[in-house]
Amino acid sequence: MKNVTIALALIASFTTFADMKVGTVNMVHLIELHPTHESNKALVKSTSDDYKSKLEAKQDALKSMAEEAKKTYDDMQNPMLSATAKAEAQKKLEALQQKGNAARQELLRADQHYREEMTDLETRLLRLETSDIRAKISAYAKEKGFDLILDATMAAYAKDSLDVTDDILKAMKVDPAKRKTLKEKNSESK
Repeated sequence: MKNVTIALALIASFTTFADMKVGTVNMVHLIELHPTHESNKALVKSTSDDYKSKLEAKQDALKSMAEEAKKTYDDMQNPMLSATAKAEAQKKLEALQQKGNAARQELLRADQHYREEMTDLETRLLRLETSDIRAKISAYAKEKGFDLILDATMAAYAKDSLDVTDDILKAMKVDPAKRKTLKEKNSESK
């Protein structure tokens, strides 16, 4: 009896699903072709380059400290150095080592901070793009009477006839011909 109930529920769900108007979109293409995507990529790259240059400056300062510490150590090895001069050189070396350790710690903190900032920036920009795309999909679905629009990249299989990606691109004011170019570029890179 339990199996019959499950079978009837399945049949009922297929009947309901068969009556639904379903479409698919390729979210990867929609994101890559979103009007702000290229400027967002440029912003991410320039921000990343800025962070890299700041880290490189910190690394250069650390390298200078290490060179100065090595020179001070080498100077301490001079047998002609007086005990007072050796003691001063030792203090200077210890101060440079402490300063170097602090600079290394600061470099690690800055690196971690910049990584978190980059992740946050990329996430926020992607969220803005996908939010806009979802709004366009929702408006399109309501206008055209769709019950369900799925991301085709997440489906194991979907008929090409269900794809409404080009219509969504038009709603985003993007020429659908760019999608063909994108597909060709992606297939060449594989």
